[in-house]
Formats: sequence, C-alpha cells, structure tokens
Amino acid sequence: MNTLPYRMPGALRLALPVVLLAALAWGGTRLLPWSPHWYPPLHAVLEACVIVLALLVFALGAHRAGGRMPATLALLSSAALALALLGIGHLLSVPAPAGSDTLAAANAGAAFWLVAHGLGALVLLAAALLPEGRSAGPATQALCMLGAFAVAAAGYWLALVRPGLLPATFIAGIGMTGFARAFECTLVGVDLGAALLLARRARRHRSRLWYYLAAAAAVTALSGISFTLHPAPDAPSDLLAHLYKLLAFLCLHRALFAGTQQEQQQEQQQRAKPASAPAPRPALPDRYRALDALAGAIAAARRDGGSVAVIVLDINGFRKINSHHGWGSGDQVLHECVARLSARLAAGDLLAHQGGNEFIVVCRQADREQAAALARDLQESMRLPFAPGGHCVFLSASAGIALLPAEPCQASQLLQMAQLASASARHEGPAHLCFYTARMGGAMRERIGMETMLCQAIARREFVLQYQPRIGMMDGRMVGVEALVRWRHPELGLLAPGRFIPLAEESGLINELDMWVLREACVRAAAWCAQGLFSGRMSVNLSARQFQQPGLAQRVRAVLADSGLAPAALELEITESTVMHDTEDAADVLRSLRALGVTVSIDDFGTGYSSLSYLKRFPLDVLKIDRAFVRDLDGDATGAAIVRAIITLAHSLGLSAVAEGVETAEQVAFLKENGCDEVQGYYFSRPAWPDEIARLLAQAPGVCSSASPHPVVQP
Repeated sequence: MNTLPYRMPGALRLALPVVLLAALAWGGTRLLPWSPHWYPPLHAVLEACVIVLALLVFALGAHRAGGRMPATLALLSSAALALALLGIGHLLSVPAPAGSDTLAAANAGAAFWLVAHGLGALVLLAAALLPEGRSAGPATQALCMLGAFAVAAAGYWLALVRPGLLPATFIAGIGMTGFARAFECTLVGVDLGAALLLARRARRHRSRLWYYLAAAAAVTALSGISFTLHPAPDAPSDLLAHLYKLLAFLCLHRALFAGTQQEQQQEQQQRAKPASAPAPRPALPDRYRALDALAGAIAAARRDGGSVAVIVLDINGFRKINSHHGWGSGDQVLHECVARLSARLAAGDLLAHQGGNEFIVVCRQADREQAAALARDLQESMRLPFAPGGHCVFLSASAGIALLPAEPCQASQLLQMAQLASASARHEGPAHLCFYTARMGGAMRERIGMETMLCQAIARREFVLQYQPRIGMMDGRMVGVEALVRWRHPELGLLAPGRFIPLAEESGLINELDMWVLREACVRAAAWCAQGLFSGRMSVNLSARQFQQPGLAQRVRAVLADSGLAPAALELEITESTVMHDTEDAADVLRSLRALGVTVSIDDFGTGYSSLSYLKRFPLDVLKIDRAFVRDLDGDATGAAIVRAIITLAHSLGLSAVAEGVETAEQVAFLKENGCDEVQGYYFSRPAWPDEIARLLAQAPGVCSSASPHPVVQP
C-alpha cells in the first residue's frame, strides 16, 4: 500500500527556527563558543542574503508593473527595493576587522538599520490596514516606487551626510542608547500590532498570503527585540537579529509568492468559467428554439408559396474583449449587440443566440434582395463603437445567408447552409457577406477531408522538402538554398504550400509541421556540409504561430544540436506582419535567435504594414524583396523605384538585400546594377529535389551562373 510522505505543516516549519533562535537569544549563546572574529563574515553573509531576498520580493511586483496589481503587492514590493538599498548601506558601513575602533561605523550601521526597520514596520502596518481587494494602477505603482527611492535616499543622507541629526544609537561598553531602545521598542509594538491585525485577517480568509504576512511582522518584532539586547557591535545577539530579519524576509517573499499564485488561479478559473459555468447571458432563443421557429416558417412558406431566409452573423473580434477587458465587459458588449440587432428586425423575424459570438436570424417572407439588405443593415449596426468598461472597441460582423431552396429541405439543413456561408464569409475577411451555394457544401466536405488527412500526414511521412538555390550577385555562385515544403497527398499528388499551409495554421497543426521542416532541413544541410558540398546557408520559413510560441530559441538550439549543423549555416525567415504583431515581444525573440548565431531575415518585405521606426530596433540580417515588386520591374518605373529603395534601405541598416521571384535576364541586370546581394527564382532554378541540389553543389567552377540559367526541375 502506497503512502504519501509526511509533510510538516507550514506553521510548525516556521515555529521551529523561531523557537530555536529565541532559545539562543535568551541565554543559549552562553553555552556556545564565540569569537568576535567570526562576526564580520557571518554578518556579511546574512545581510547579503537579506538583500537578495528583498530584491526577489521587489521582482515579484516589478513583473506585474504597468498593469493593475493588488495594492498590497505594489506597496510591499516597492518597500522591499528601499529596504534592499538601505541594507546595502548597512552592510558597507559595518567594519571588517573585529576589535578596531568601530563606534562611528556602528552608529552609521545602526542608523541604516533603524530607518529600514521603521520603514518595514510602517509598511506592514499599512498592509494590515489596506482595504481588502484594493488594486493599484500604474500611477499608484509609480508613486510607491518614488516613495521607496525617497526613503532610501533619506536614509543615506541621514547616515552619511548629516549623521549629527540622529542621536547616538550606540555607546561603547554600554550598548544601545536610550533613544535607540525607545525607537526600537516603539517599532516592535508596531510590528506586533500589525501581526495581530494580519493574523485576524488570515483567520477570516484562511489565506496563505495573510498567514505569511502575519508571520513576517511577528518575526520582525523578534528581530527588533534581539537588536536592543546586543552589548557590543560584534555580539552574537546582533547576528540573531539578522537571522530573524532573514527569516522575516523569507516569510514576506513566501507571502507575496502565494498571493501571486492565488491570483493566477483565480484568473484561470475565471477564464475557464464560460466552459464550465457560463456567466449570465441575455433576455434570447437558443439554437433549438431557432430550429423550431425555422421549421414553422418553412412549413408556412411551402403552404403559402412564400420564402424564408436564414442569416448567421459571426461577430469578429469579440473574443479579444473577453481576453483584454474581462468577461464582464464581454457581457456588456453582448447585451449591446442584442439591443442593436433586435432594433433592426421586423416584427415577424426571430433573433437567436448560438455560442459566444454567433447569432441566428430567421427572416419570414424574405427574398434574396431583402435578405441581403437586412444582413448589411445588421452588419452596419456592429460598426458603431462599443464602450465596455469605458474603453472604445470596434467590432465587425461576417454574414452568411441561406435561402429556402425549391427542393425539400429540413430546418437543420437550411441552418447548416447558412453556417457554411458564414464560414466562407469569415475566410474572405472581416465584414464580408456570402450567400450559400451548392459548391460550398462540396468545398466544406473537401476541407474536412483534407484536415483529417493532414493530421496523419507527418506520421505517414507524406511531407517532403524541395530546395531553391540562392545566387550571389557578385560571382553567380550558389550561396544558399531555401527549404520549401510539399505534401505528397495520396489522392491529389504533390501539393504546393498554398493548398495546405492555411489549413494547418487554422487547425493548429502548423507548429508540428514547422518543427518537422526545420529538423529535416537542418539534417539535410549538415549532411551536405559533411560531404564538403555546402558552405552556404539553409533558409527555413517560420510561421507566425511558431514565432509567437514561447521557447522558440530553445527549440531551434535543440534542432541544431541534434542535427550537428552550425548555427551560422541556418537562416530563419519571418514575415514582416509577424514581427509587427507585437513589436516588444518580437524584438526579444529576435534577439534570442541572434544570440544563437543564426541569421534572421524578414520575408515579403514591403507587403505588410511596415514601420521603419520599429524596423531599425529589430536585430535582423536580411531583407527579402517580395516577388510582387520584382515582377513589376519589367516596364514599371514605380516598381523599379520601390525595389531600388528597399535595397538602399537594407544597406543603410547594415542588412543584406535578397530578391525573390527573379525570372528574366532584365530583372537580374537591374538587381545587379542596383547592388542587390542575392537573388532566387526560376531564372536560375526552380525548387529542386535534394539529389539535384547535390549535383549542382558538386559542379565547378560555379553553378547557376547568371550567364547560363539552369531550369533544374520542372514545376
């Protein structure tokens, strides 16, 4: 029978060191050997540990800076920074050699200690008195930080610049002065009061956050008591005070860490709430009631020779409201959507709600033109801004329409037709409108079949790679290749990426496919390098989803290690729109990739919403000129100007310029004349199989010369 290992309760784990240290403080030290020479190194170690813990507490709050956070976290983390700075001053003011004239240094060190203890006691009391549930915005966080720096600066000024303003805290041969003892006793009282208040809140909420904060306040009081008892600067009771101080910071760090965990769990439960316990939704009929009403409308239309239309509206961008502004804001927007849509419907029409962002409208006696007009009216109502929680949000709606056909049709079939039309509208882009056609049903069945087979394609080894040479403009030699994935579909044959990459992205299979392509390409390049054939770069495209997944650099490093390919031989291509999605995160990811030693290029440059102010901040190596601009070189002055400008921009930023889709000698001549570094395209070679690339690499004294194009393989 398996038994769980015994785990000591947290209260007992905390009580043991407190009792042990208390026993030492109240006479146990007389039974232990002690030499003043031990004091400086032990004091330095203990104080350094306290400083590190204080900085860790500050880091818990700094990680949440910029958004809203619990006021307790904002207050305590800011105070921890000030305590760390004061601790550094206390550590540096304590003399190294024992037995020297330490009076001035002891007073300076005690000054830092008293200021720090005063700040800690007041902050713990403030935490005990803060209203529960209070949060702090960026402005409040900034004020807390300014206050922390101000207190730390005041402590340094008082201890180092104007030490005479503070009464003496230590007298040789006597110990702490009356002022220091009175000050410490007052702070001990404040600490004990804070501990009682925090313990009462902890008992009411049964929360580890408040239990640990109460413990931190109580142990801080013990530290103050021990500090008042030491007769000399290097006495053991002073070290006991530092041990208590270290234990108090451990409790403080544990308190804020537990509070952060608790808050994250609550957020996860809130995010999961709609799936397990849906929040109240609007005064509407669901899918089943809509089907009942639709069946009645179809029967009446068949009997009277009328018409019926079903409109399915998909609200684009609705999910971002829940993720950015919370579920309460999502409910506000949903109520507003219902009000707007209901106001546009006729008396006999029905509005139903299906899922979080999908609505069904059953229109009686509506022909094609009337249904289209109503759908556009409903779409227009969504264009007006929403204001959840005071924020301005813009949404749109995709609409699919199905009309009652002449042949027999059930209510569920007609609704499915409208949903297929709505899906088609979504694929067209936001705010599109589509009518159902018979071809949509076949396309949807084909899509479902393709997705099913795509899920099994990697396991069945149906994906293959072709490689397209990249040619250096200086001498016409192959300087690298780009890996291009193909799917050997068992029924449709060899498929280009455009047939399956969008489906892989939508279904979430793109991550697995991306990693397969990266591994396969690196293994192939490493094999060519081992044969002495390849000394250029293997270029691999990364999808936006792969780029945005955490840990990309670690995955790339693992692939390089497994394949044996040198990082300098790998180039990762990322689309312009991917890095512009979240510029701060993108810059961090790019820096982590560059740190590996791989080359990073921006693909399809100029086709997205580029911003030069951001581009100069990205750690990049290559700009790839999109084939659309290269194609326009022939007889188009504007296209030529754009390509020339991109080349100049790349070189001004210290980047290489690579042109894609080069197909004519005139394009090659223009690109060479304007300083383009590399080119690739059908003029030199179509995408080729690995053995064909190996033959090209083995050619000497050069391959794919611009004077002698090599159409290596047919499409």
